[in-house]
Amino acid sequence: MRQLAKLTWVEIKLFARDPLTMVFSLAFPIFVLIIMAGVFGNTPDPKGKIWAGVSPLAYLVPGFCGLAMSAVGFISLPIHLALYRERGVLRRLRASSVSPAALLLSQLCVSAMLAVIGAAAIIFLGVVVNGARGPVSPDGFVVAFALSVVCFVALGVLLGAVLPNVQAAQAVGLALFFVGEMTSGVGPPREVLPETMQTFGKALPLTHVAIALQDPWIGRGWNMTELGIVTAIAVVAAALALRTFRWE
Repeated sequence: MRQLAKLTWVEIKLFARDPLTMVFSLAFPIFVLIIMAGVFGNTPDPKGKIWAGVSPLAYLVPGFCGLAMSAVGFISLPIHLALYRERGVLRRLRASSVSPAALLLSQLCVSAMLAVIGAAAIIFLGVVVNGARGPVSPDGFVVAFALSVVCFVALGVLLGAVLPNVQAAQAVGLALFFVGEMTSGVGPPREVLPETMQTFGKALPLTHVAIALQDPWIGRGWNMTELGIVTAIAVVAAALALRTFRWE
């Protein structure tokens, strides 16, 4: 436990110095949400055919919380671990008897902190500043949020484990991030996407995370199917990450 606390504290300081983390997990989702709020406003579609029948901001705010998590899981975390491996940091950690499980837990703690900070900023901007409706089911949103953080951390560690270098981590992570943003309903609403894009989006974790977050927020209650999918992805990714993790 003491080792985990020390490792987590070091990771917090390292992530705080990483501009890529600050831009994609904090600044980018907020910047895009400001643009979306200016373009679509906070008035529901009168026909109720898009934005799931609620206002654009009520639809986008929970989804953008998932987008901030995906930035950590797809961009910051894989690059961070790949850089550690290239610089021999992981080799030194192994020599200090740090286990893969301890490293995974420390990344989970730091990523959860970043996700909470990013989500708090997004919710403040959407709800307090722009007047979006808050979550109808706060407990359902919190549960979905916690599971989603674990899911993206497990995926991030898995990518960091299997990708060979920093360049590969950057390329794969950015591709997953931006494709997910455009096909998961976090950017354009799912109702206006072509059927092929909707089908493709279902293969990406951000789609399931976004729905799991949006449904309790907008009043549809706990989506047990999507929560189950997010949990399954987290379990499989964590198991594969621990199995394939390489120190050097």
